[in-house]
Amino acid sequence: MKMSSRKRAIDKIYKRRDRYDIPDWQRQEVWGKSKKQNLIDSILKGWKLPKFYLLKTNDQPEEYEVVDGQQRLSSILEFFDNELPLSPSTAERMGASYYRELRDDDSDAFDDFEIEYDLIEDATDEEVKDFFQRLQDGLPLTSAEKLNSIHSNLRDFCSEISKKPFFANKISVSGKRHGHFDIAAKAVCIEIDGIEVGLRFDDMQAVFESQSNFSPASESARRIYSALDFLEQALEDENPKLRNRSFVQSLLTLSCAIVRASNHKGLEGSFGKFIDMFVESLSEQVELGHKADDKDYLDFQKTISANTKAGPRIRHHVMVRKLLSNFPEFAKCFGPDALQEVGVAQEVKVRAKAVSDQIFGINTKYQAAQGSDLFKMTNKTSFALQRLGAPIENFDDYKRFVEDLYFVFREGPGSRLDKTLPESFDDVNKFRTVLQHDLDHGKPGKVAKKHLDTGKAFLKYSGFESPSSVSDEAFIVVQANILNALSEDLQKLEETVL
Repeated sequence: MKMSSRKRAIDKIYKRRDRYDIPDWQRQEVWGKSKKQNLIDSILKGWKLPKFYLLKTNDQPEEYEVVDGQQRLSSILEFFDNELPLSPSTAERMGASYYRELRDDDSDAFDDFEIEYDLIEDATDEEVKDFFQRLQDGLPLTSAEKLNSIHSNLRDFCSEISKKPFFANKISVSGKRHGHFDIAAKAVCIEIDGIEVGLRFDDMQAVFESQSNFSPASESARRIYSALDFLEQALEDENPKLRNRSFVQSLLTLSCAIVRASNHKGLEGSFGKFIDMFVESLSEQVELGHKADDKDYLDFQKTISANTKAGPRIRHHVMVRKLLSNFPEFAKCFGPDALQEVGVAQEVKVRAKAVSDQIFGINTKYQAAQGSDLFKMTNKTSFALQRLGAPIENFDDYKRFVEDLYFVFREGPGSRLDKTLPESFDDVNKFRTVLQHDLDHGKPGKVAKKHLDTGKAFLKYSGFESPSSVSDEAFIVVQANILNALSEDLQKLEETVL
C-alpha cells in the first residue's frame, strides 16, 4: 500500500464530483445543519481542515473512494449547490446567505480553497482494514457484508444473481466487499417492496428477514432474471463508465420496469445506445458545474453524492424521462400509471408553458423590430396555446393537438418563415397532412416519398411511423417530445432570426 500527501482545490472536486464514491460504512452518521455551517465558515475564513483520506480506485479517469471525510465533502457540495445556507453570523459577516450570493472575491477564495488529503494506492482489502483499525478504531462492516450474514432464501438469491455475467463482464464496479451483492440486494428489495423502500441496512434487513422463504420462481425473481438478460444483450462489452453502485442499481431497476410488460424484445440495441448517451450527458452536466443547464442530470447526481432515501425514486424517474425523450419506442413498455408516476404529464405542462412564453417573447422582440407579430395572435391562438399542455389520452386528443399546433406554428407565422422554417414546424405540417389528406393520391413515386417523409417525421417523436400504431397511453410521450422539439427550435429561432 502506498500513501502520498496531496492538495486539491474544492471547485475542481465539485466539477468532478461524480468521481468520488462514498462507501457504505460512511453513510450512517449525518451531520446536523450547524455542524455543516461551521465547516463552511472555517473554509471562508481560510482555516485548515482535518486531512481527508482518499482511496484511488481507477486511473483513467482518476476515481476515488472517500474513506474518511464524507460528511465534510457532502457539506461542501451542498453549499456549492446553494442548498446549504450560511449561519446567521457568517451571513452577516459575508453579506450573503448562499454561495450564489457571495461577492466575486469571496466565491473565488472559496473555489480556490485547497483540501489536504492522503492518497492511498495499490492497497489490498486487508491493508485498508488494518489502516482504519488504527485510524478510527476499526473498519465497520458494510451493509452488504452484514446482509450477507442473514440466513434467508432472499440472501441466497441475491448471492446467486450477483455472479451473473452482467456483473462479471459488463460493469466496472468492483466486487470487493460484496460490491456486486450490494447492487443485486438493493435492486431486488426495490422489486419486492417498491421504489420507496429504504436501502439502508435496517430497512433491507427487514426485507431479507420477511422474505426468508423467497422463491427464485416468483414473479419478482423472474423479472430480475429477465432484466439481467436484457442488460447483458444491451451491453456488448464491459462498460468502463458503469463504475458507480447506485448508478448500476438504477440501471437494473429501470431494466426491470422495461421488461415488466414483456414487450421489450428487439429493444436491446436501443437501450445500449441510451446507456452510452445517459452516462455521457451526465458526465458533461456534472463537469459544467453551475453552468449546467439540465436539472434532471444534476438531481440524479445529487442523489448519488448524498444517498438520500428518495434517491432511487429520483434516479428512476429521471432515467425513464430521458429514455422516453430520446428513444420514444420504449413507451410501449410502460403503462399509463408508470408514465404518470415518473412525471411525464407534468413535463408536458412545463414544456407547453415554455413554448407559450417563448412565442410571446419572440413576438415582443419582432414587434419592436418589424412593427408586427411573427406569430399571428388571435383568440384562437390563445386558446390553442392554452390547450397544448392538456395531456393526450387517445387518438382523438392527438388530432386536436395537431390542429392546434398547425394553427400556431404553420398558419401563425404565415410566409414570414418560409426561408428559415425550423424542422419541428415543418414536422407539424407533415403530422396534419397524414390526418387531413389522402397520401395515396398522385403518382406512385410521389406517393412513396410522401409516405416515407411523413413516416420519418413521426418516427422521431414516437418510435413508430404512424399515429395509428401508437397505444393510447403512449401518446403523452409523443406530446412531450414534440413540445420539447418546438421549444428548442423556438430558442434557435430567437437567436438567428431576431
